[in-house]
Amino acid sequence: MRRFKLVICRGPECGGNRGSAALYDVFHDALARNGAQEHTEVAWQSCFGRCTQGPNVLVREILTSQPMPTLGSGFATVPGPRGATALYNHMDAQRAERVVTEHVRKGQIVRDFIERPGIHPNDPAAVRTKDS
Repeated sequence: MRRFKLVICRGPECGGNRGSAALYDVFHDALARNGAQEHTEVAWQSCFGRCTQGPNVLVREILTSQPMPTLGSGFATVPGPRGATALYNHMDAQRAERVVTEHVRKGQIVRDFIERPGIHPNDPAAVRTKDS
């Protein structure tokens, strides 16, 4: 059975301004509904440096030869094998449910929740740049 670690950003932008604190319970509930709580840990990270795209959540597969990280360690661990790790952006309850059902349960990255680093096209700063 695959094991995963979900790391939620709780930096000042994601946590204070974008409500990432609620995602912790949302992910726990989604994992329970999908029978995935036994093999998935949810932890915090202080910041991923992608604040304009937050809240951000890193989903990382843990190889079976690795021990399960200490619960609540709060540090992102070294990424897993290629294709098993994704940093999801603009996370909310609906996206969390889909990440659990597709990535954690089926091992398929939800690519439409991943943005390239930089300013999101809907960010007001991007609109000002285009119109300038």
